[in-house]
Amino acid sequence: MAAAVTRRANALRVEAPDGNTESGRASLAADSPVAKRAVDAKDDVWVAADEGEASGSIAGDGNRTPLFRTFKVKGSILHPYRFMILVRLVAIVAFFAWRVKHKNHDGVWLWATSMVADVWFGFSWLLNQLPKLNPVKRVPDLAALADHSGDANLPGIDIFVTTVDPVDEPLLYTVNTILSILATDYPVDKYACYLSDDGGTLVHYEAMIEVANFAVLWVPFCRKYCVEPRSPENYFGMKTQPYAGSMAGEFMRDHRRVRREYDELKVRVDSLSTTIRQRSDAYNSSTKGDGVRATWMADGTQWPGTWIEQVENHRRGQHAGIVQVKVVSCTFRLV
Repeated sequence: MAAAVTRRANALRVEAPDGNTESGRASLAADSPVAKRAVDAKDDVWVAADEGEASGSIAGDGNRTPLFRTFKVKGSILHPYRFMILVRLVAIVAFFAWRVKHKNHDGVWLWATSMVADVWFGFSWLLNQLPKLNPVKRVPDLAALADHSGDANLPGIDIFVTTVDPVDEPLLYTVNTILSILATDYPVDKYACYLSDDGGTLVHYEAMIEVANFAVLWVPFCRKYCVEPRSPENYFGMKTQPYAGSMAGEFMRDHRRVRREYDELKVRVDSLSTTIRQRSDAYNSSTKGDGVRATWMADGTQWPGTWIEQVENHRRGQHAGIVQVKVVSCTFRLV
């Protein structure tokens, strides 16, 4: 079963306190964690790469501001390390040459085995050193990205989240992962999130319905106040929740509402397994069947996927699928 959730919530425009949208956008970008990482990158180890080597500009227009900045390790640190790698490489080659010239004729097979092992470890060491010869760090420039947020050149993105068992992979983790993706600050018509449930369980399907309903509230809240992190569990778990773009009173009012709705969402998600089992028991007791205990959906139809008590055509890897179901502003596709 694969469920696709596509965000369709309208982004809210955030005005700067002084009414200057551009300066407010730059200020928000500068205060964000990603921007802080960009500042931290300019330390005693990392230095900005030459502009000619930057590869973050929009394709086809080299005059536009790059969407990310490239940093390299300082030469005073990198060159001695490269020299040490060269010295070790020469020593390894000399060692192999000595081993070949001084072949042990009394134990040819033992010598050959040790040579193969030495060559393999030497090759593995070389592969491990290659990325360290020229390490780079690329940090997104949020201010430049905001300027190009409506640009048609921004690529479309498909994000796949996989799961199989709501017990081994807690359902609340999956819910928060989907919500954080749906709240991503990216053009809504440019990306989609797909949940692939290999187990085909009803609990994941109904959890995604809850996600779709809560996302209508959570996504505008994240966009309005530039919320980070965008996972509700992590955000509400912080001692202080930073915000931007509005007055404190309005933020606290919206914050209390969203927090209350999220707490109710967690209760509903945690009780889904019990709710589905109780509902199925009620339907099975009221219908005259052949002794097969089916799993029932909320609309009174049998779940075509994996049942709680698995039977033929309703077990993992062997079940029918729902082609498409549309709920509110999100789209689900179950295969």
